[in-house]
Amino acid sequence: MAAGSGPSILRWILVLLTVSARCSVSAIKVMEGATATLSCQYSVGHLGLSGVCWGRECGTFWCNNILVQTDEHGVISKVSDRYRMTGDVLAGEMDLGILNVKQTDSGPYCCRVDIDGIFNDKKVIQNLKVMKAAPVTIMPTTTEANPATDHWKAVESSHIAIPRQNTSVFHSVTLVDDPFPSLSLQINVPVLSLSLSLLLLIVGALVILGFKRMYHKLTSSVEKPSVPMITYSDILL
Repeated sequence: MAAGSGPSILRWILVLLTVSARCSVSAIKVMEGATATLSCQYSVGHLGLSGVCWGRECGTFWCNNILVQTDEHGVISKVSDRYRMTGDVLAGEMDLGILNVKQTDSGPYCCRVDIDGIFNDKKVIQNLKVMKAAPVTIMPTTTEANPATDHWKAVESSHIAIPRQNTSVFHSVTLVDDPFPSLSLQINVPVLSLSLSLLLLIVGALVILGFKRMYHKLTSSVEKPSVPMITYSDILL
């Protein structure tokens, strides 16, 4: 009984060593929110196209908590669109892509390649560590206006608005009261000056004629001899 149990124990030790030799472990660090790529490869030329599973841990015969699994024809199931098989499948690249990784995605992942035979499956364990993203500091944008700037803008607007208002008033008065002020001045001034000139000429001529008449009267009264007055009494005598 003891002799029979010795070879069986030795056989289990050899099996465990063989399984350990076929299992590789590696680690990968990814920032939160990025895409994590977990690598898993096998020799298609030696083994042919085989079924592959990705899970959160390796089980006794297959993956536990399966995320994605394939057969020789392609992907047959996956739990979410966040998990994708990437790489050249025909070349034996069965990489797992995890989109928008989170803190809860941290931990071990098991890739298991189905190989014929007892305990012949190839297992690759990837330990994923999701690093917390550094906080992004956003400087607050102040929309408060500068009082001094507002004051100068108000002053400028007031200075600009007053001439515009006055100009509009002057234009309205000009259009209503006198549509052509400059033309009226050009026409009325010559007529007025001509009328005044004619009036002055007439007045001057009348004054000259008046002086001439007075002069002739004076000269005629001085040069004319005085005639003695003959009264009625002188004739009787």
